[in-house]
Amino acid sequence: VESPAIPSHARQAAPSSPLRLLPRPARGAPRASATGQSGGRGTSCGLAAMSCCVARERERSPRHGSPSCDVVVKIGGSACTKKDTFETLNEEALNASAKQLGALKKEGVRMAIIHGAGSFGHQQARKYGVSKGTGDEAPTYPLCERLLTGAAETRLSVTTLNKYVVTALLREDVPAMTISPCPFIGTEKKKLPGGRLTDDCATGTVELLKRGLVPVVHGDVVLDQAQGLAILSGDVWMVELCRELGARSAVFITDVDGVFTAPPTEPGAKLITEILVDPTTGELELTGVSMNTRSHDVTGGLKAKLESAAEVLLKAPSVEAVYIVRAGSEAADVALRGKEPAHGTTLRRKPAA
Repeated sequence: VESPAIPSHARQAAPSSPLRLLPRPARGAPRASATGQSGGRGTSCGLAAMSCCVARERERSPRHGSPSCDVVVKIGGSACTKKDTFETLNEEALNASAKQLGALKKEGVRMAIIHGAGSFGHQQARKYGVSKGTGDEAPTYPLCERLLTGAAETRLSVTTLNKYVVTALLREDVPAMTISPCPFIGTEKKKLPGGRLTDDCATGTVELLKRGLVPVVHGDVVLDQAQGLAILSGDVWMVELCRELGARSAVFITDVDGVFTAPPTEPGAKLITEILVDPTTGELELTGVSMNTRSHDVTGGLKAKLESAAEVLLKAPSVEAVYIVRAGSEAADVALRGKEPAHGTTLRRKPAA
């Protein structure tokens, strides 16, 4: 999941319709029809369109004024665990990342950190079907024993990993403090109500940063209004914290150098150094590689990572670029300081024509 690679046959795909990610309009915001009308007459069309733009801009902007954070960092599951071995740390990669983040903190850089689960939590969540909850059936309480056991075991596993991550950060003098989503952040049909974090959560995170602490968040079991339980992933947190904190850059730390044209272990695999994202539609444009989803499927962790990165650029106007780099590498050092690494993958908005 954390070894991003585009399937080798992607290089043969004919470039046509690229992968498209669409920004979600704010709930309750006026929607113009295909003709530009919004149901009124005369100047009501212009007023409705203006109101819609204002509402969408409000959805995209931090709710707390000036930026609170310079960079939001996600330590991917493969950069803190050995994903093929149940509940096993990748100590070398985790310690390397912690050391780099410690140096960054000493320079006065304001940061928020998210970490993946890797070999912690996923197995339990899958075994008990925690992410699906009660499915299409409305939940009845108390929930069944399967879901109760699954939720408890999954959370124990991810919070155990969180302890290891925070301990590694503290050893490098990073004043890390965990924000545990459950039960304070909930979902409805696996989505955040209203499409963003609650004001209390956003305010609390800003206040931690204001005091000089470093918020650390992890994917978690959450309470879901439609299906009882769900999983809120770290990728969702990446988008939301970038937006709420007004971050200037976002960094995905993984176990490989970035996004490749094929699995990095395959002969001829090439690192893709730049991916352009259409700031309006969310389409991804990769130099020399087609992202046509009809001709091939970008699956697993790569697809989720690219979708998350593109959504950051769509929903967080303050973010100038998103970087995917290897844990402990020189590229990671550069990217964490908001500069483009020579040996990593940079996602940025496509310039206007």
